[in-house]
Amino acid sequence: DHSKKASVMPITIGYWDIRGLAAPCRMICEYGGLEYSVDLYTLKDGSKGAKWFGEDKPKHIKKNPLISLPYLITEDDDVVTQSNACFYYLGRKAGLLGADDKTMTRSDQMICQAYDLRAGAVALLYGGKDDYAAKAKPWLSESLGGGGSKSAKDHIAAISATLKVWGTKYVGGDKPCIADMVLFEMLEMHEAWAKKEGCPSLLDANPEAMALVEGLKADPKLAKYFASEAYTALPYNNIVANFF
Repeated sequence: DHSKKASVMPITIGYWDIRGLAAPCRMICEYGGLEYSVDLYTLKDGSKGAKWFGEDKPKHIKKNPLISLPYLITEDDDVVTQSNACFYYLGRKAGLLGADDKTMTRSDQMICQAYDLRAGAVALLYGGKDDYAAKAKPWLSESLGGGGSKSAKDHIAAISATLKVWGTKYVGGDKPCIADMVLFEMLEMHEAWAKKEGCPSLLDANPEAMALVEGLKADPKLAKYFASEAYTALPYNNIVANFF
């Protein structure tokens, strides 16, 4: 059932014309039946993001000086920014923060873990070509041995092991929560990236993480999203990235 909840005006999700940090926002809206629209900004037309930097950011900054991408314009015309704040706002509206305090705390932990994974990825994806050439494959395929630094392989193994310890299909239990949407995008992006670099599958080695990804892809509440261009046509990362 993809019926939308009635609202004064749809929520607007503003972001680059990629999946990135807006993908979990879109997934939360679709799963929760929230009415939404999108404002997409591009670097592909040679304008260097002029619509965002020159038009919309100066407009939105008057309502919220913290403004960055992604942002939300809420039903009551408030402007919300910072990705985690966007996830939590939408999660509250959609009833996807978690069924109880224990689940919400697990969700908080996994969102932080996803950001640790993302931070390492972004350093390579948007860094120099030489650094990428030297470090991308080790990031995707080698363990750093459990010290202070972790590779993607280490992070995803820890995510999968945690789900195994918790004994749940999703972070949210039998029903996904916002952390599952955040993890989905990071896990699927890394799986595609590993394939592109000729590295072993990161999900085949981590069945609990694989089950989370496959479970969401099979969920009827997300069928519309997975059939949409937001999923099928938008790249994971921006065109300036070393992998997109």
